Amino acid sequence: MKKAARKEKQKSKVKIGELTKKWLTPILTVAIVILLSASAFIVSRHRQTRQSQTASPSAEISLPTDNIELPTPDVKSSNSLEAVLKSRQVKVDFDSNSLTLKQISQLLWAGQGINTDWGDRTASSFKSTYPLTLFLIANKVDGLDQGEYQYIPGDRTPVNQLKPIEKQDFSQSLFDLLNQSSFKDVPAVIVVSANLSKMAEAYGGVPHDKEVYLEAGFVAQNISLQAESLKLGTTVNTNFDELKLKELITVANTDTIIYLMPVGVPK
Repeated sequence: MKKAARKEKQKSKVKIGELTKKWLTPILTVAIVILLSASAFIVSRHRQTRQSQTASPSAEISLPTDNIELPTPDVKSSNSLEAVLKSRQVKVDFDSNSLTLKQISQLLWAGQGINTDWGDRTASSFKSTYPLTLFLIANKVDGLDQGEYQYIPGDRTPVNQLKPIEKQDFSQSLFDLLNQSSFKDVPAVIVVSANLSKMAEAYGGVPHDKEVYLEAGFVAQNISLQAESLKLGTTVNTNFDELKLKELITVANTDTIIYLMPVGVPK
C-alpha cells in the first residue's frame, strides 16, 4: 500500500511538473507584455506632463522685445489698380521730405506682408519657401531712428514689425558707395536679399535660382505699385558691388543681395 501511494505521489509530481512547463512560458510572456506596456504608459504620461509644464501659448511666436510695431496696413484706397498701372513710372529724384511710419508699413507689407490666415504673403512663393528678406535703411522716417531694420512679416500669424539691426546714419556712406543720384538725400531704401539655398532645399537640393529671382520681381512690382498709390517714387537698382555693400550694411552671410529700392517723395 505504501509503495503504491508513493508511485501515485510521484505521478502527481510529474503531472504538475509537465503542466508547469506547459504554461510557464505563456504566463511569463503575458506578464512581460503587461510590464512593458505599463512602463511605456508611465513614460508617455511623464513626457506629456513635462511638455504641458514647459509649453505655453506665447511660445508660438518668440520675438525680441525691442521690435517696433508698424501701423496696420490699409487694404483699400481711392486709387484703382488700373489708375496706378497707368501712372506708374520710374522716379529717381526725391525732395527733402521725410516718410511716415505708416507709409513704410504699407510699402513693406506690399512687398512681403502676410495676407492670409495660413501665412501666405502678398508676393507668392514657389513651394511656399519664402526665401526673401526685406531690410529698411531709414534716413528720414518720422518715428524711427536712423539706421538699418529687418522687416518681420510673421509666419502663420501676421506680425508686421521692424527689428532694429544697427543705429547709424547711412545716408552719406550709402551715396558714396553707390555714387548714384537716386540715393542722394533719399529718406528710405528697401534692400531685398535672398537665401538661394533655401529654395534649393525645397527642390531636393537642386538649385532653383530662377524661382528666387522671379519672386524678387514680384516683390519689386508690388512695392512699385504701392509707392505709386501713395504718391511716392521708387526705382529698382542692381548696380552695386555686393561685397562692399555687405561691409556697410548687415545681411546674413547665406543671403545674396538682389536689389535696392530707394523710396521718397518725387520732385
